[in-house]
Amino acid sequence: MYMVISASLLGRSGKKILPYCFGVMLSLGFGSVQAQSFDTKIPEGSNTVVAINLAKVVEYAEASTLNRLLDRVAFFKYFEKKSINLQKDFQQTGIDSKGMAIYYRNDRDSLLYGEMIIPINAVSRFEKLLHMQGTSLPALNGYSRFRTADGQLLAWNAKEFRILKGEVGTTYFANDSIAALYGIENIDYAAAAVSAASAAADEAEAAANCADSVLMDSTTMEWDAFDFDTLQAELQQEEGEPLDVYASTTDADTSLYENHINYDSLDTAFEEVNRRNDSIKNILLEKWLLLEQEQLLSGNYPNIPTHEQARFLKNVDIARVWLPKVEGLYDGLRSVRSMVDAYYHTSSFSLGNDYKDMFFDLTQRENKITLKAGVTLGKDLVKLTKQLYARKPNSKFAKYLTEETLGYFNVNVNSEAYLKEIPAFFTKNMKKYFGKENEVLELMALGLEIALDEKAVAKIMPGDNLVVVNGITNLKIDYVDYDYDDNYDVKEVNKTKEEKVVSFIWMFTSEDQRIIKKALDVAVSKSDASFAGGIYKIKQGNGKDFPLYLMFNEDLVMISNDSLQLNKILHKDNYPTKPNKSFAKLMKGSKFSAAFQTKKIPALTKDLNLVLGNSWRSTLAELNNYGNFTLSSKGIVGDRLETDLQLELPTNANNGLQFMINQLLDGVVPNEQPELDNPIDITDND
Repeated sequence: MYMVISASLLGRSGKKILPYCFGVMLSLGFGSVQAQSFDTKIPEGSNTVVAINLAKVVEYAEASTLNRLLDRVAFFKYFEKKSINLQKDFQQTGIDSKGMAIYYRNDRDSLLYGEMIIPINAVSRFEKLLHMQGTSLPALNGYSRFRTADGQLLAWNAKEFRILKGEVGTTYFANDSIAALYGIENIDYAAAAVSAASAAADEAEAAANCADSVLMDSTTMEWDAFDFDTLQAELQQEEGEPLDVYASTTDADTSLYENHINYDSLDTAFEEVNRRNDSIKNILLEKWLLLEQEQLLSGNYPNIPTHEQARFLKNVDIARVWLPKVEGLYDGLRSVRSMVDAYYHTSSFSLGNDYKDMFFDLTQRENKITLKAGVTLGKDLVKLTKQLYARKPNSKFAKYLTEETLGYFNVNVNSEAYLKEIPAFFTKNMKKYFGKENEVLELMALGLEIALDEKAVAKIMPGDNLVVVNGITNLKIDYVDYDYDDNYDVKEVNKTKEEKVVSFIWMFTSEDQRIIKKALDVAVSKSDASFAGGIYKIKQGNGKDFPLYLMFNEDLVMISNDSLQLNKILHKDNYPTKPNKSFAKLMKGSKFSAAFQTKKIPALTKDLNLVLGNSWRSTLAELNNYGNFTLSSKGIVGDRLETDLQLELPTNANNGLQFMINQLLDGVVPNEQPELDNPIDITDND
C-alpha cells in the first residue's frame, strides 16, 4: 500500500512546491505507517524509532480530504481491478486509523533491517488486500506469515500487520576472516582471473555450506593471534643480496610485453566472483532475516525498557522520531566516522558520555507547522551549556526590529564563561598531540589562562549579537578599469559601478568601547577610514570593495553596509517606524532565534532582478500568503537542549496539515496517473 501511494505522489510533475516537501511525510503517515495497539515491541539496540499518531492525522486532515487524495492518485482504482470495492473510503481497508504507527531500524554488523508495525481493526478486510506473489510460511505465536517475491517478510494477527525488510551489512564481509567463514572471496580485479578457474567448482559447495552457517557479528567473533613480526622477518631479504628485477624479467619463459592482457577475460572472471559472492549473500540474508523475524515474533529479544517507550509515545502530535542513542547516529555515518578516526588516530571516538538521545517532533497549531528537536545532554555538558548560554537577550535590540525588517538573527552567549573554558578545552583536546610531553601542554594552558583577561574582554563584547536584514540597498563603488588610447597604449580609467545588495546591520553590546574607538581613530589618521556625522566609513580591499560603516549608539556598537540605515537610527525622529511585535517577542524569549518574513521573498527577488522560470514565479506568488519562518531555542530545558523550527502557512484552509494536503491535490494531475498493475510492495521505503 505504501508503494501505491508514494509512487503515485512522488511520480507527479505537480506545479506546487509543497507537494514535494510534504509528500513523503503524508504517504508514510497515512498510506502505510498505520497505528496499532503497541506495548513493548521495540527491541533493545534499535537506532531509530518513528511513531505517527494516525488519529491526529485523520483529525487534522479530515477523512474526506484524505479520500480525495487517494482517489486522485488512483489508489481505489487499483483495488477495483482486483475486484475489491473499498467504496472510496480508506477506512474500508481494515486498517485502524485511531492508533499509533511504529517503525524502527536496527543496524548490526551483519544485518541491517527495519520493521513497520501497522494497526488492524478488521483482519478479514485487510487480508483481502494481500494479493501478492510469494511463499506462505508456517504460523508463529498467533501470527500468519508470508514471504514476498522480493524477500520481505510479512506477519499479521487480528491487531497488527508487521513488515520486515533487511540487507546484509555493507562492511561485514570486508574482513577476510569473516568472509572466509561463509565462502566469500574478497578479491580485486587483477586477482579475479586466477580465482576464476576454481570459482565455478566451488560455487555449489560454498552456497550449500553457507546455508548452515551461524550468524556471527564482529562483536562475538574470537580472533587467533598471529605473529606478524616473524612473518616480516622471514620475508626480508638478506643484507647484501639485492633483488635483480631486470634479470628476473629477462630470464622469464614468457615476456610480459609479448603476451597482452586479455581484459575481456578479466572482466568475465571478476563478474563471476562477484556473482558467486552475491548468491551467497542472498542465501544468508534470506536465512538471517527469517531467523530475525522468528525471534522478534516470539519475544526472545530484550525490549527497550517500558518507561522509555512510554516517554517516547507520550503526547505525540503528528509524528515523532526518536534516536535512543545519539552515538548510534554517528556510528551510522561510516564515512564521517572514518575521517574523524583517521584525524584523531583513534577508533574510540565517542559521543556517549555527553549526548544521550534525540527527539524530533512534528506538531501543528492552527496554521502553524512546527518541527521540534531536542537532545538529552550528559550531566557535565548540561552544567557547561547553562554557563555558556547564561546571558539573556538585550531588550534594547527589540526597537530595531520593525515592520520593514525582512529577517533577523540573534544569539546570546556568555563571553566570560567561554574564555574561562578555553584553557580546559585546549588541554582536553590537544593532549593526544603532545604524547608524553603533557607538562608542556599544561604550561601552555596555564599561560593562556593568565593571558586571557576574560572580564575585560567580556566588557568589550559580552556576547549578545543581533543581525538585522532590512531589504535592498544600492551601493556605489569606485574601481579602476583599463582602456587603450589612440596609440594603443594601456591607460587606467576610474569608473563607478552600482550594485543592489541585501542591507544588514550587526549590533552588539559593548560596555567598554575605548579600544574599538582608538582603533578606528588610528585608521582615520592613516586614511584607511573616515569619520563624518557620527559614522565611521571603513575602506575594504584598498577601497576596491564596498565599504563598511560603524557607529556607537549608547552602549551598542553597530556595523552595517548601508549608511542610510545607520542615519535612520541616529535621526529616528525623522524616520518613524512601527515595531515588529512578533519578532520582538520571539527574540526576548529565546537564547537563540532567527526569523524571516516569508511573504516578502517575492518582492526581494524582484528587487534583486533575479531571473526565474515560469514554475518558480508561480511558486513565489504563493509565498505572498505565508507568514513568518522562525528558528528559536530556549536553551536547556531540564537536561535537554531544545530547538523549534516553525512555518506559518496560509489561512485559506482549516489548519496547516489540511493546507498541505490541498497543495498535494493541486499538484497531482489526474491524466498523468500511472497504471498500477504491479503487486503491492508495502515496505519499499528503507
